[in-house]
Amino acid sequence: MDIAVTLNVLVLACLGAIALFGKKYLFKYVSEKAKNLATKEDISEITNQIESIKSSYAHSLEKVKSEYQVKSALQLAFQSKCFDALIEVNDLLVEVHLYCWKHIAERSPNEHYVWRNVDDSDENRHFHYYHVAIDKVTMIHSMYLTQNAKSALHKLADQIGILSSMELALSDDDPHPAVEDSAVSGYETGINAVEECREELTIELFITNES
Repeated sequence: MDIAVTLNVLVLACLGAIALFGKKYLFKYVSEKAKNLATKEDISEITNQIESIKSSYAHSLEKVKSEYQVKSALQLAFQSKCFDALIEVNDLLVEVHLYCWKHIAERSPNEHYVWRNVDDSDENRHFHYYHVAIDKVTMIHSMYLTQNAKSALHKLADQIGILSSMELALSDDDPHPAVEDSAVSGYETGINAVEECREELTIELFITNES
């Protein structure tokens, strides 16, 4: 009887030990599995976040690139317009200069032959025409000229406008001798005004022939 009780106690003790060990091992096993599962879920979440950030960055980069291309194209177009404005203004200044030179040559026998070899001007143009033409070219290219450049052209237009009064007096059938005598000086004033305007534009628009 005592042996049977002892055996029962030993069996119960073994069973208890097995149950305790199994519980501890099972808990550890379940914990590890849960930890591994959580780690996989975390990695998946982190991967998704990284992919989302990469996609967002790529989209932002493409947007910035597109905006840069548009701005670059607009800048190139603006520079082209500025160049066109410069050419047209220069052509007009050359034309006014040659116009003044022509009329000086017509009143200076020593220069008359020289002028005849380069005269390709429009006979219908005069100071009143150039007064309006300068204001017009300034208005057309207003967006592509600096304020100082526009001021220089307006100043030239005003000076040419004053000289148009001289030409109006010269157009009389019998102009006053004093007007005739001052004509060469008037056209020289026109040339000086063109040169002054050209110099101001050269400084303002940073034009240089230096390499």
